[in-house]
Amino acid sequence: MIYTNKIVVITGGGRGLGARFASDLAAQGASVHILARNEERLQTVRDRIRRAGGVCEAHPCDISDESAVKRVFKNITNMDGTVDILINNAAYHKSISIEEMPLSEWQAMIDINLTGAFLCCREVIPGMKNKKYGKILNISSSAAKHYFPGFSAYAASKAGLISLTNSLSEELKMDGINVNAIYLGMTNTEYTRERLDSDKAVTIHTDDMLQEDEVSRVVQFLVSDDSAPMMGASVDVFGKKS
Repeated sequence: MIYTNKIVVITGGGRGLGARFASDLAAQGASVHILARNEERLQTVRDRIRRAGGVCEAHPCDISDESAVKRVFKNITNMDGTVDILINNAAYHKSISIEEMPLSEWQAMIDINLTGAFLCCREVIPGMKNKKYGKILNISSSAAKHYFPGFSAYAASKAGLISLTNSLSEELKMDGINVNAIYLGMTNTEYTRERLDSDKAVTIHTDDMLQEDEVSRVVQFLVSDDSAPMMGASVDVFGKKS
């Protein structure tokens, strides 16, 4: 199997794309560690992967909390060793115009979408450097370059994630570490469907969105050894309608 003996960490692994990435990578031999704030959802995903014969551990964690991130990654390293693959997938979004946006909401999107990715990267990089091997994939958004009303904080956080990707790639490319990103379009996940149900002005049909399996195939390639020549790439994964 292509990911045998690979240690994978996925943030936002309690549902949606994070859960799908975890299931698909575990099915191909990876030892997967999923992080999210909701412990019940994490356990559901972990148990489903284990029933299918995969290896998965669940770690409740608020990735915007520096001490929590340090603690979780120390536990992962003690349990399994050096992390080979990090997928920064966790995201928080709320559509609010600038004049109506409380500082707390702006800060939440920056903290989870950008600072959380930075904190996780910082924990895995020393081990990857020692091993001269690592894959870091940051899940950005089409909103980082296709702009919509009410998306200013989310867009800023996701554009920042692209800049972080490019800078880290330059820092780490001589250490055998690939740092890449995807600009992700609207995807048919539970979270997206919940948002659409609450916003009756949006009429896009789920069949017109990206599907979870489509995104997962791209992610699997970008964290595989086949993507070794790609460094600092930000790939459009928009689908037909995004």
